[in-house]
Order: sequence, then structure tokens, then C-alpha cells
Amino acid sequence: MRIALISDMHGNAVALRAALADLEGSEPDLIVSLGDVAQGGPQPSECVDLLRELGCRCVRGNTEDFLLTLDFRAEPIDDPAVRERVLATAQWSREQLGPERLDFLRGFEATVQAGRVLCCHATPTSNEDVVLPETPPDEVDAAEADAVAAGHVHLQWLRRFERTLWFCVGAVGVSPSCEYALVDGETLAVEFRRTRFDVDELLAAARHADFPHYDQWAETWKA
Repeated sequence: MRIALISDMHGNAVALRAALADLEGSEPDLIVSLGDVAQGGPQPSECVDLLRELGCRCVRGNTEDFLLTLDFRAEPIDDPAVRERVLATAQWSREQLGPERLDFLRGFEATVQAGRVLCCHATPTSNEDVVLPETPPDEVDAAEADAVAAGHVHLQWLRRFERTLWFCVGAVGVSPSCEYALVDGETLAVEFRRTRFDVDELLAAARHADFPHYDQWAETWKA
């Protein structure tokens, strides 16, 4: 079974469409979304609708929880200006999504088992914990799985924690190169993928949608 793993779209449907177009030739048997679908970008509804059209399994990320509760929980923001921008974006995203799409987000799963791969957002027990290639093994809770696939940290990497192969698939929607991964659900062979998308199209969509704090957000795409 060939599994496509996408994560961290963050309201960027231009990038999500590019990723989906890129993987078409691979003909995956299953697509799993690892969370953080709608919050942070100008196209939350488009991202949700694309996933609904796919009919794929969806893991619940920390920004799904934030959109649904507006509770910063484990990631408080001390800077009042930044906090105000994040809240304004979330409130705008909730308005764009409406009750039906928000209910769709509520249905996301904590984890998804795909072949020998346990799919999660951050770790199998948390959608907020940070695990990186340099994280000491004793700081990572042992997973009862042959492999763990995660998103959350917006990086592509692979390593072992004891007997478990652990890899992060990268982020679709946070840089001009959208990232995702393909994995064989039986052999656990992992292929990291990266493809470009049209940033100008994303910026135009944001301006047309009157995305909150557009100027500050657009600056992050000009580096």
C-alpha cells in the first residue's frame, strides 16, 4: 500500500493543489492529512473543501484545536501585537469556514493507522509536542508502532527512536516549496517530495479575500 502524507497546509490552497497535482502520477492507495489545515492563511475554506473532495483520513492538528476553541493552551503568545494578529486571523478563518466546515474539523482523528505507519500531527499522544532530529531519545515517549509519521515542525527528516522509524513529512503551505511524503505501508520505504507553487497567486487570493493583517503576512513570503 502506497500512502501519501500531507500536512500543515495552514490555509494555503494554492500550495495544496500543487501538492495534489504533483502526486497524481504516483497513484497512492491512500492519502492522509496530518493536520493544521485551515488556520494561518487566506484560503481556509478552499483547503477544507479539497480534503472533503478527496475523502481522505484527517488527523487533528494543534491549530484545529485553536480554531475551534480560540485557546492558546500550550503555546501562549506574550507579544500583545502578535497575539492580536493570531486571534484576528483565527476569528476571520472561523467566519470563512462557517458551522458546517468547523464541524468537519471536529471530526478529525487523534491518530490514523495506515498499514504499519501510525500517522499523527506531532506525536501519537500530543498534537503540540515538538520532536526534532536532534531531540534526545529519552525525551520522546516510546511509540507502540513500527513507524510514526508526523507533521507540525515544518521540516522533512527521518530517524529511529529505538525500534520505531520516525519521520516528519514537511509542510505543504508555509514556504514557496510545498513538501509532502510518500511511504510504502508495508516496507516503510519513505520518499520525501517537494514542489513549487505560484506565490503570486496566493498573495492575490489573500488580497482579494481581505485577509487580516495582509501586509505583515505578505512580508513573510518576500524573503
